Amino acid sequence: MFGLGELAAVVSAIKGVQSLLNGLSDAKASYDQASQLLGHLSSAQDSLDEKEKNWKLKKPLTSKQALQIAQKQAEIDAAKQKVRDHLLMSGHGNLIRKQEALMRASKAQHEAYLKNIAVKRKQRKERNQAILTAVFLVGAFIFLTFSGFYLHKEYKEHQLKSAKERLKDAKMRQKNYRQCGRPKC
Repeated sequence: MFGLGELAAVVSAIKGVQSLLNGLSDAKASYDQASQLLGHLSSAQDSLDEKEKNWKLKKPLTSKQALQIAQKQAEIDAAKQKVRDHLLMSGHGNLIRKQEALMRASKAQHEAYLKNIAVKRKQRKERNQAILTAVFLVGAFIFLTFSGFYLHKEYKEHQLKSAKERLKDAKMRQKNYRQCGRPKC
């Protein structure tokens, strides 16, 4: 559900736009005031869209939330239509067309940018994964190499000790054979 602050922000933006709309028809507002109104309406629409998105992320909308969103959307649409009507009546229809074309182009560029960012993030993730895998393999190879050298050295030392002991045993047996005629005396 809209929090009080969030709902108040959307309502205040709509009220501000409506008061400016009343001023438009009374004072024959200028081009700048119409632009300002369109800006306020866009920010109100963005705020409403953000709140709706946040609600939908948490859980499905309740009937009260859906009704609030529909009401605020209708108010924003009515205000936009009033601004459009005023601009068309005052001969500034090209402002509306330019504004809508710029918004469409900006939205398309933003979506292309987001797609490009997503592709770059995916490539960076894959590159980092490949680097991590390479570092692991090189580290494992180095570890196994040093372990192999150490074990080989220990094996050779064990063989040498074993050979020395066998030679010593052979000498002892030979000495025993000479003394008493048996391997052990």
